[in-house]
Amino acid sequence: MYFKSFPYTLYTLDNTTSVQVVTDITNRITLSEEVKNNLGLFDEYDVKDGETPELVADKFYNNPELHWIVLHYNDIIDPRFDWPLDTNNLNLYVASKYTDVNGIHHYEDANLNYINGNVILTSNNSFGNFALNDPIINNTNIGSGVITSKISNSNVFITVTTGGFISGDQILLASNTSVVGNISSTTTLTGTPVTNLVYEDEVNESKRRIKILKASYLDAIVSDFKKKLSE
Repeated sequence: MYFKSFPYTLYTLDNTTSVQVVTDITNRITLSEEVKNNLGLFDEYDVKDGETPELVADKFYNNPELHWIVLHYNDIIDPRFDWPLDTNNLNLYVASKYTDVNGIHHYEDANLNYINGNVILTSNNSFGNFALNDPIINNTNIGSGVITSKISNSNVFITVTTGGFISGDQILLASNTSVVGNISSTTTLTGTPVTNLVYEDEVNESKRRIKILKASYLDAIVSDFKKKLSE
């Protein structure tokens, strides 16, 4: 239904040797901010796991082809990633994005603000060539930090500035990447570690609350949409 209202245009792939008449999908009609933010025109809804824009449109408008109204009203351009993923696809997405889904994405304080974490790294006597104030990087996952205290060749205190460090990770000296150390365990002193999976799940959950145009205003919005496309 959505693209049926679009105008046509001429299109060629061979320098006009052959020309085809195709739907001009480069047109984009947007709803005004006044309409989208008018509290009297919409209700809020939390998308259930596995629900698609088509299912939501069918639930509220009895017509799955009106999924474009749901997407337009929420400024969703790419429903593949701007719409909440179901559990299975979320897990696949996270696994494809990160080396280790359980790696540390960042640290948070009690108010859920991003902060630098303070952590003790423990190894099997492999920190001999690391020293106070040395910047280090995570060679296994995403992470960087600075050594703030060295207890022994097996234990160093670090302030984590990016990402994080977990057991099994290998660290490198930022100034000389041939200097390596293997982490056998970690102890978090300040900050709450948030894993990659938890972070992506929180981002995904934040997409569930959407606006639903009230059905009583549906005909007016569809008519206005068609009118703008014909201008």
